[in-house]
Amino acid sequence: MKIAKGLLASCLLLASSGLFAAGVVYVSGSKYTLNKADFLQSGNNYTAYLDVDGDTGQQLIFDVDARVAGLGKESPEKDCNTSCHYKGPVDFRYVVEMQVSCSGIAIGSEMDNRNELNDTWVDNRSREVKLLVDNNLVTGGNCQQLQVDVKGVDVDTIETIALDVLIGETF
Repeated sequence: MKIAKGLLASCLLLASSGLFAAGVVYVSGSKYTLNKADFLQSGNNYTAYLDVDGDTGQQLIFDVDARVAGLGKESPEKDCNTSCHYKGPVDFRYVVEMQVSCSGIAIGSEMDNRNELNDTWVDNRSREVKLLVDNNLVTGGNCQQLQVDVKGVDVDTIETIALDVLIGETF
């Protein structure tokens, strides 16, 4: 019983600390996949932590790619659910940025948008962006925890995140 209580207390402490790791990425291991539920949310900003095992100071290949989808913002601002019908010009904006770091070492970032200016009727506010951070880097054996931040820079909502992570070694 004491072990169960101690385990429960440890799990609660880890989860509340904000450092809860979504899993472990092994260097030269398999691709690791996350979705929106694996991220901690703060408004339209999402953060995932992945422990990294196998960084011994060698050159690492980081490949982090994401598909992020949701509803875009429009200007002039209108109060709509999934669709609005009004005549333009209408500026739809859906801008998302992904930043990747490992134990405080910057790996890379990318921003993408699905903005469009319409002079006709607007029916669909749904947008999707694809982001890729691809970098070769020597972290000196210091890459212990990968942090991936997905930031809704100019969005109404982020509804889905599909993220793939692969960390490999050069040959």
